[in-house]
Amino acid sequence: MSRPFLLRTLSVAALAAGLSPVAFAKPKPAVIINGGGATSPQADYAGTNDPNTGAPRSELSYFNSVTTKQQFGTYWGSGSGVGQQAFLQNDLTCDINKVTGANTGKCNNTPGGANTVHYGTSDTPLNSTQVATWATSVWGQASAGNLIQIPSLGTGEAIVINDTNVKTNGQITLSDNDLCGIFSGLITDFSQITDSSKAPAAGQFKFVYRSDSAAPTYIITEHLSAVCNAANTKAGVTFSAVTTFSSLFTSLGGISAVIPNSVGESLNNGVANYLAGLSAGAVPQAIGYVSPDWTSLTPNSPEVLSNGQPSELLVAALKNGTKDYLPTTINVVNALAHVTNGSNLTPPTNAAQGANPLLWVPTIKVVSTGYPIVGYGTFDLPQCYSDPLVSKGVLAFLKAHYTNATYKGFQANNAEVPIAKTAAANFLKAVTKNILANKSSWNTNIGNPTACAGLPGR
Repeated sequence: MSRPFLLRTLSVAALAAGLSPVAFAKPKPAVIINGGGATSPQADYAGTNDPNTGAPRSELSYFNSVTTKQQFGTYWGSGSGVGQQAFLQNDLTCDINKVTGANTGKCNNTPGGANTVHYGTSDTPLNSTQVATWATSVWGQASAGNLIQIPSLGTGEAIVINDTNVKTNGQITLSDNDLCGIFSGLITDFSQITDSSKAPAAGQFKFVYRSDSAAPTYIITEHLSAVCNAANTKAGVTFSAVTTFSSLFTSLGGISAVIPNSVGESLNNGVANYLAGLSAGAVPQAIGYVSPDWTSLTPNSPEVLSNGQPSELLVAALKNGTKDYLPTTINVVNALAHVTNGSNLTPPTNAAQGANPLLWVPTIKVVSTGYPIVGYGTFDLPQCYSDPLVSKGVLAFLKAHYTNATYKGFQANNAEVPIAKTAAANFLKAVTKNILANKSSWNTNIGNPTACAGLPGR
């Protein structure tokens, strides 16, 4: 029997059974897109599905539910610093090991191949040293083209208080003087907080900080660097924008020497679990900082503590001018529209600027109104991918992230602000024209055939 006759026979049999002849063809597996990083927007990007209906409650799970050719793999919430490291080194084990604890949380140093990193997320812009690393790394410019860094979300960082007198969000209000005193170790007792409309209970508190390289630390210290001075800060302490909080105290003998009641915890969940008493043994008298989706301020957040329960942590209001503000979406939006001290506040306007990733993300120190501790998250991406399906998948996701109403709903549920609602909306226009497309002919867009010609890509 000839092969054509056999195929015709099988096709006829399939049609007789009500099946399409192509049912015999094995479908190609979906291309997997790998990455991770920031934990502040983790529930928005990769939160769990609804336990009752199974419906997606995050951007990546929704994308995977409607797309078959590309699928996002596990989002590894390793923190902003590790996410950037994994992306720059093209080593997914950096993300995986930080989350799982394998290899004591360190990278395996096995880049590429199955460990290829297609994207990273952060709430901290890449710095000039990291960008320079991309320019010379074998996994950077020479193989994957331009480094692309674009704003992803607007966000605020919540100051959380455990105190016997505090029963509701915003009951305690903190001024910049209070913040500078608390974060420098000048204020260590609730009785020293004098600017609040309602006095906290007296007694020493634990100061809980992020021990890992973290975007919340960066956003807060960016603000502190502009408002703290010798009068409101412990002697010897000087604030600058850093991702690792303890690094501010290295030359002073270490953070425990300057703030004896300080406690370092890794990732947002570590800080939240400590403040909730799940790792401290009892609910401590404490002040710390987390993203708002780990607090009672965001009741629709899918984030849960280590006991499986939603976080009920209470948030302090922060003074800005004559008013007090909580890190609600409307107050973060208002703040991002009224920046008085920051950098990169306007997007690139030509091809040379567009090729510089340092110019694509605004940084914020001081705002004239709204919640005062705010900033922008980022997506970190290579310009060139080895598989066109990965490139198409990344582009499809980014377009949906910025414009799709369902995605914006996920963002709102997690106290994140869509870029279109912020002062960075003008950046979004530039991203749409020159990163998602090539309308200005800058050749800075993802998958640009001229820029990517001859490159292996990620």
